[in-house]
Amino acid sequence: MENNFFDKIQDAVIFAGREVKEAAGDLSERAKLRYEIRTREGYLNELYMELGKKYYMEHKDDEREEEGGLNSFTEVKNLLEELDDLRAELANKKGARHCPRCGVQVSQDSDYCGKCGAFMHEE
Repeated sequence: MENNFFDKIQDAVIFAGREVKEAAGDLSERAKLRYEIRTREGYLNELYMELGKKYYMEHKDDEREEEGGLNSFTEVKNLLEELDDLRAELANKKGARHCPRCGVQVSQDSDYCGKCGAFMHEE
């Protein structure tokens, strides 16, 4: 009778172990699938951003009015100009400026851009 009791405990432990292993496997598979989904969604968002940037660059000079009077093209243009101003201010504080051709940071005393060779005229 004692062996029968321990046999039942052993069977229960083995059964529970298999159930835990199966549940862990399912959990692991779900985690992998969620990771794959997030990875592909992130890549898809990058593609959307790249497409949007390409579309903007191709159509930034088009005259258009968007729905509701909002013009995202104008907003993007204004933000780009603000960013250029802020970058120039930061470069100036660092003792540098930006190349007018390629945008790389160049020291204040450089006559030519080290990346593209553009003449660094006075701005």
